[in-house]
Amino acid sequence: MHLPDLFLFSVDNLRRRKGRTMLTIIGVLVGVCAIVVMVSLGVAVNNSTDEMLKNWGDLTRIEVLSEGAQQDTPKLDETMVEQFRSIPGVRVATPVMEPQDVSATIVGGPNNRFEAPGQLIGLEPGAIGPLGYALLAGSSKLTGNPDANRIPVLVGAQAPFGFRDTQKSQNSPDAQKYPQYDDEYMNILNLPRYDEKGTLLNPEEFFFDILHTKLFYRVVVGRDEGSGEDVYKEYELVPVGMISGGANDFAINNGFVMNIENLRKLQADVRKAAGGSAGGGLERGSDGNGGGSIAVVSSRGGSGGGGASSSTGGGGSSSGRGSAGSYSRVLVKVEHVEAMDEVERSIKAEGYQIDSITETRRQMQGQVAQTQMMLGGLAAVSLFVAALNIMNTMTMAITERRREIGIMKVLGCELKNIRRMFLIEAGAIGLIGGVAGVLVSVLLSLLLNNLPALLALLGLGAGGVDVGSFFGLGGLGQTGTAAAISVIQAWLIAFALLFAAAVGLFSGILPARKAVRISSLEAIRHE
Repeated sequence: MHLPDLFLFSVDNLRRRKGRTMLTIIGVLVGVCAIVVMVSLGVAVNNSTDEMLKNWGDLTRIEVLSEGAQQDTPKLDETMVEQFRSIPGVRVATPVMEPQDVSATIVGGPNNRFEAPGQLIGLEPGAIGPLGYALLAGSSKLTGNPDANRIPVLVGAQAPFGFRDTQKSQNSPDAQKYPQYDDEYMNILNLPRYDEKGTLLNPEEFFFDILHTKLFYRVVVGRDEGSGEDVYKEYELVPVGMISGGANDFAINNGFVMNIENLRKLQADVRKAAGGSAGGGLERGSDGNGGGSIAVVSSRGGSGGGGASSSTGGGGSSSGRGSAGSYSRVLVKVEHVEAMDEVERSIKAEGYQIDSITETRRQMQGQVAQTQMMLGGLAAVSLFVAALNIMNTMTMAITERRREIGIMKVLGCELKNIRRMFLIEAGAIGLIGGVAGVLVSVLLSLLLNNLPALLALLGLGAGGVDVGSFFGLGGLGQTGTAAAISVIQAWLIAFALLFAAAVGLFSGILPARKAVRISSLEAIRHE
């Protein structure tokens, strides 16, 4: 008997017992449907959390910190930066310098009447694109050898809101321009908008056009002993463009980007000025207008002189973040999310502390997977019951077909063909149940994905469903009318069909073995 004949014979046997076969198939359908829907909900929640985390920051960015490192950890210097760059999967690695010992402000506008905290925050010019920072206007070119007192910078998109009108009372509502948020308090509606020619399209929202106004970095270099007033030195900042750090990169959005080479010149000049000032040195935090932090990333890295620590006027005290000749932190950009684990392990092996959103992502996905396993276990119980039903159905079929089996043996049918016939019948029940289960799962998925809109249409809800609450992530899996609650991927369909067919086949092994052991003479005599 050929294999096609066995298939036809098996299908005909199943068709002769429609009622029993349908009940058994329904059992498989319920189990498969439960597993597919449960996994699809988990996939949707993971997709939602990934989208949410992307709004929090870059999933493929790692911040390496010198603070909190183990005692035997090497300095976070240019040598280590080069080592990070050599790790497979790393796209770019760039050091960050953050001297904290300067008291400075940024001033601009008519008679420098507008003032903002002196927060110079920068990235390596060549790393701006790879790190995902968007250029909103102008150019990102921070290279070159400008005059010592004219330093090119990139302006953060929200930096204009940091300026205050010094000619008005701090309590005055007109002393500062404020960002306006949307209803969800997620996006700023009145960010600076520039056309292709560099013209500010919404000037009424700001005190001045920050890209076309002279700005000065005013840093305290000492105190006059006679008058007791602070002594300042000013450096002109030349805005060359505007960038965005994304939804949650506060430092970039509110700061000014500078090339590290220019920062080193500035630091050296400030030290020189502070050492020779009337006050005899730079006094930390002497100005209440804000202690400016400077975070700058090298275009070619740096060594001892431009480390993360900054010497203050003659004393040379360290900021306490890192050591001389080292960086306080390094940003590492990874090619793709799948490479994050290996890159993080390589960096941690050196003894450094790291900070990345992928850790939060792993925790969320682990929680979803744990809940999926629990609920999937319950669904697997129904599939196990379905397997028992298949086994019971096939056992009953063998009992009813003893005479048929005996005749087949007498006519010379090989035992392996008899075994194959019953395995095919059992596998067919599982496969048909799997196909039906997948179809029902797809229909349920469509219903779930349109449920928010249906609830909103019927006035029974606001149009959102918090699927994440089922996985212990209440609020994080909130979906609106356009979001998918259930996501059935191709691999899930293939897995469900193969798993259902495998359940059927395994359930038919014992009945098939029983069938081939039946005595031919006893089977023929049996009525």
